[in-house]
Amino acid sequence: MKKIIYTFILLLVGVGTLNAQSAKQILDKVYTKYTNANSYYIKFDFNHTVNGKSTTRSGEVYSMKQKFNLNVGDISQIFTGKELITISKDDKEVTISDASNTDDFLTPTKILNTYRSGYNYTLSDKIKVGNQTIQHIKLTPTASSTMKYCILGVNTSNNQIYDYKEIGKNGETTSIIVKDYLENLLIHKSYFNFDQKKYKSQGYIITQL
Repeated sequence: MKKIIYTFILLLVGVGTLNAQSAKQILDKVYTKYTNANSYYIKFDFNHTVNGKSTTRSGEVYSMKQKFNLNVGDISQIFTGKELITISKDDKEVTISDASNTDDFLTPTKILNTYRSGYNYTLSDKIKVGNQTIQHIKLTPTASSTMKYCILGVNTSNNQIYDYKEIGKNGETTSIIVKDYLENLLIHKSYFNFDQKKYKSQGYIITQL
């Protein structure tokens, strides 16, 4: 759980080209929606499965442009725009790292950035969830990766992310299902600040990477 984040070979070339264009059109719309929002809140269910053992947690994330405050189980992460702070309440540990050197978090804009380079993408299955139509898109790495592929589900009526699933080559899976989404909220800037003195006074071990 510390690594919270812990995220077709088509038969006909002509069909594959049309399919990829359609997938890109959907991804472009979703990317524009999330990057244009001044802020957003997402409540979600998170599942991590490894060696047949599953762990499920509820989580939430507040985001303002490139900053975010993420909570899943006993793990919290704050991205200040420059640093990624990972807080483990159970272990009473805090790790501070340069966010440009870590892949240890998943946010909508990060997930959506994956399709812009280094991945092939194609339309997968389409399902109905209540009155929502969810179009799944499969993204497969073009370079060496521990990830086999990932699946992104998009509500085509409002261009919102519905779910995300990442499948590792070792069989490990990580999945997220969005339960609630609100955008353009007034979020206090303190949500994206880290008070190191507060955690030191509580006996947390703080490591700067």
